[in-house]
Amino acid sequence: MRLPFFSTEKKLWVGLLGILAFLIFYMLPNHVQFFTPMYLPMFEFEKNLPFIDWTIWFYISDYLFVAVVFILLKDRTNMNQIFYSQILVLIVSMLIFFLFPTAFPRPTVEYHGLSGAFVKLLHFADTPGNACPSIHIAVTFLAGFGFLREQKNKFWFFMLWAILISFSTLTVKQHYAIDVICGFFMAAMFYVFGMRFIREHGNTNIPK
Repeated sequence: MRLPFFSTEKKLWVGLLGILAFLIFYMLPNHVQFFTPMYLPMFEFEKNLPFIDWTIWFYISDYLFVAVVFILLKDRTNMNQIFYSQILVLIVSMLIFFLFPTAFPRPTVEYHGLSGAFVKLLHFADTPGNACPSIHIAVTFLAGFGFLREQKNKFWFFMLWAILISFSTLTVKQHYAIDVICGFFMAAMFYVFGMRFIREHGNTNIPK
């Protein structure tokens, strides 16, 4: 059985399926845990990082980031390889979250203004669990890697954006630094090995 490849004209379905996959593979272990989550050690620098509520705008821009990438990608094979590699990241991460759960010791913070309201919403919807690896970082960098094979002039802009998103995960007190590192590593690993798997198992016999 070969994986179906979406045409570039059906990006809406790619987005909807991506949202569905996120809700299943990320949110399920985020709210259903079979083992007690572990707390991870922190680097000294992150212990001293303050809570900065306005960086929530960088944090939630992740969703815009991924959407913009898929809108801009033009090569059908490249788009599908990035999409399925992200699905693989979500599946593997779900298994990690179930078997080796980790949690971030989220501090008590005060919510002020619009930025604070969005942080409060984040803290309500997303528990301190599913810490390592950071899916937020993995799917962001993996999407940005799509520009390595086309439109390379956009690559560094999206990498800078991804770095700002990475920093925001620390300042909204959602992740450890090690979560960010592991998320980036997973993005790189699934870009290389996941793409090879998709090339071997994807069905490219569809109209462009």
